[in-house]
This record gives sequence, structure tokens and C-alpha cells, in this order.
Amino acid sequence: MTTGISFEAASSLLEARTIALLGRTLSLGLGSASIALFFGLPFGFLVARSNMPGAAILRPIGAVPLFLPSLFLAIAWAPLVELRGGIAAALVLGFSTFPLVALFSARAFERIDGAKEEAALLAGGLRAVLCMELPLVLPSAFAGASVAFAFAVNDFATPDYVSSVGPKFNVYADEIFASWNLVKDPGRALVTALPLIALTLLTLIPALALRRKGNLATLDSGFRAPSTLDLGKLKWGAFLFAMIPLTVGAFVPIGRLLFESAGLPAQLELGGGVDLAAAWSTMQGAFGQALERSRADLANSILYSTCAAAVAVPIGLIIGHAIERAPRRIGRALEFLGLLPLALPAILFGIGAVFVWSKPATADLYDSGAMAVLLFVGRYVAFPVLLLAGAVASLDRRLEESAAIAGAGPAKRMLRIVAPELRGSLAGSFVLVFVFCMRELDSAILVPAANHTAILRVFNGVHFGRDEYVAALALLLIFAILLPGALWSLFAKKRLEVLR
Repeated sequence: MTTGISFEAASSLLEARTIALLGRTLSLGLGSASIALFFGLPFGFLVARSNMPGAAILRPIGAVPLFLPSLFLAIAWAPLVELRGGIAAALVLGFSTFPLVALFSARAFERIDGAKEEAALLAGGLRAVLCMELPLVLPSAFAGASVAFAFAVNDFATPDYVSSVGPKFNVYADEIFASWNLVKDPGRALVTALPLIALTLLTLIPALALRRKGNLATLDSGFRAPSTLDLGKLKWGAFLFAMIPLTVGAFVPIGRLLFESAGLPAQLELGGGVDLAAAWSTMQGAFGQALERSRADLANSILYSTCAAAVAVPIGLIIGHAIERAPRRIGRALEFLGLLPLALPAILFGIGAVFVWSKPATADLYDSGAMAVLLFVGRYVAFPVLLLAGAVASLDRRLEESAAIAGAGPAKRMLRIVAPELRGSLAGSFVLVFVFCMRELDSAILVPAANHTAILRVFNGVHFGRDEYVAALALLLIFAILLPGALWSLFAKKRLEVLR
């Protein structure tokens, strides 16, 4: 795409409109990251370290808002509140990404030495413990907030939807999409995206340092796991606080979709009471219609996401292992390269795929489902790379050294020593890539092969008429997204690790 860069396109970056868009996008990212940090940090502490009622159940449920497409939060809340524009976008994206901060924070709280905690507890009680632990956990929390910021500033569909009624809230991703639609010039699209890429990198590069400084450090041999902290009378207040982001980010959206799939809004508009028998019949019809109309799209979503995860995880294991075991400079360079896909707007990924692969020589690939898999792998391989690099960092290096002395080659060591020790992280990486591929919308809009997916069908449905069928299809997509993680949690003996 760099071959198409022109001076004229580069000069557009200095226009007042471009600078205003960047400022608006920055405010959206900061607002979303602040909301994610405000709810995610306490939530991570409460579910990982306290005796809050239901902590063990709320911890896995806490990841659900991240797994739901943020567009679903927007379409669920739009009929319930009058907020639109930038504030609505920041709230939706903030509650959607708060699990990132919660996951990072929870893991960091679990890696505080119990001996240090006991000393603080004896010196000043729970207040002293929190004062001692907070500086140790903040690097991890800010790392999670940095990733939440990156998600927010690169999102196209959510700001577009929340401002589809009322004042338009344009963000930088809109400009990239518009520049491509207007002139179909990949060089101009890339130039347009450069400030957003730079802004994202300025956030994510410090996040790498925070990640290494925080919860991903290797534990020493004298480490003792911290104990559960007694909140006393505060535990029920803590429970109510923890329920706020879950209610906003998961329970209300899913409940609203169930409400719409049963045709209850239409019943209430008629002014009569709620007819539960009619609602049940409507819901059955809506799900039947969703399966009939969109069975192929839902199957494509599952197939493409599964294949993308199956390809991305081995790549992530190899590169992640190299990041931690290669010489320091090489490892840091690989880490930076592994981060780059997260810094690129999803819209730009779609444009790049069109530009590179829509050629006569590659037409068969471009029109096939393999194009969608290739797009998803490129978009999300960064997650298994960084997650598995952290997992490898926690492994004792001497295990591999002993195997090497015994004559085991690199491939055998990876398969026999490293991979078995990282089963939870490998499964977590697979689920994470699967989930994000299932909900990927922005880049898929532009690639024909990826258009035939369930999330695109829902996106088109909410713009061309909300009905029971659209709500039922959204619920089927949510079920498919949550199923792999739920099955692992139910039947696997090892905890699913989405952060190490």
C-alpha cells in the first residue's frame, strides 16, 4: 500500500478537519479507557482476591462483555436511553472493554507475595494491604487500559451506529473508510490512517513495558500465594458494584435481545398486556427464521473463526517462544512486530486485503473462504503471540535446557516440553482468537468472502429494520461465541488462561 502514497494525500493530514477528527477520536479512546479502568481494576481485585459473594462465578462471567460484539451493546441500549454520539460510544466501548483491565488486574493481584501481604495486614489492616498492593498492580491495570484505548480508537461500527440517529459523531476510522469509498486509493487510505496508527502505537508500546513490569514477571522460588481478603460488611456493597459493569455490558444486552426476539416491543406498543404464549410462539418463529435464513452465514463464521484460531495459535507459540528465548534485542524486535497488527485499524486491514489479493492471479483465493481466514489470522495473531510469550516467560528455562542436553531438537522440545506445560494458555489463545474472529466486523465489511458471516448479517439487519429475526440471529451468534469457553470451563481440569 505504501507504493500508492502521494504528496497530495500526505498534505491532507495537516487539514483542520483531520486534526479535529484525531482529537475527537483521542477523546473517545480516553473516555472509554477511563471507564474500563474505573470498573475493571476493582472488579479484578474483587473476583481474584476477596470473599465477595459469588466471586468464583462472576470471574468468568466478567469476560462476557468483551466477547460480545460492542455493536450488540449499542443496539440493546439505544431503545432504552436517549444518549447518542460521543458519550454513548465511549460508554459502550468502555463497558465492552472493561474485562481487559479486570483480567490484567486479577492476574496481577494473584501474583503478590502472601508474605508481604501478611506484613501489611498486621501493620494496618485491609487499608494498608490495598495501599501496598495498588502500586504493584497499577502497571498491569494501565496495560489493560492501553489495550482498551486501542480497541476504542480503531472501532468503526459502534460510533457509526450510535450516531446513525441524531448528530453525527465522526471518528478517524470513518475517515479511513470514506477515503477508500471515495477514490479506492490504498495509498491515500494508508496515509489517512497514519496518525491513528501512531496514536495507537504510542499507547501500546508503553503497554508492553507495563506488561513486563506487572503481572507477567517470573515468580521466584520463595513465592507464596496470597490469601483471600475478608471484606467484612463491605462485601455486599462490593457485590453490587461488581454487578454494574456486568449488568450494563452483558445482562441487559442479552436480556434486551431476548425481549425483542419474543416480539414484546410490538405487544407493548399495541397497549395491551403481555401475552406470554404469543411471545413464546414469536420467539420460536424468530429462531426458526434466523436458522433458515442465516444457517450458511453462521456456519461460515464458525468455520472461518475455527480455522483462523487453529492457524494463529501455532504461529503465536513459535513467535512467543522466540520472544522470550531469543537474545534480548531480537526478542524485543519480535515483540514489537507481534504488536503491530493491534495498532492497525481494522478498516485498513480490509483495504489492504482488497488491494493485495483482488488481482487476476489470486482471484480464486480472494473469492474463497480462505481469504476470510487469512484476514482474521493477520488481524488477531498478535493475541496468541503476546499471550504465549508471557506464558513462556513463566516457564522454568532449565526444563528446555535439560531436554536439549538429552538430544531433543527444537521441534521436539516445543511439542514435548513447552506445549504440554502451556495447555491452559494454548486453549485460552484459541478461544480468544475464535471469539474475536466471530465478532469481527470492521475489516470484514470490505472483503467479499468475509461478508457471508453472521455478524455482517446482523449489521445489515439493524440498519435495514429491527425485527425479531435480527435479535434471534444475534443471540445465536452470542451462543456460538461463548460455547468454546463454556465447554472448556465445564469439562477441562486446567483453568482457561487468557492472560499469563
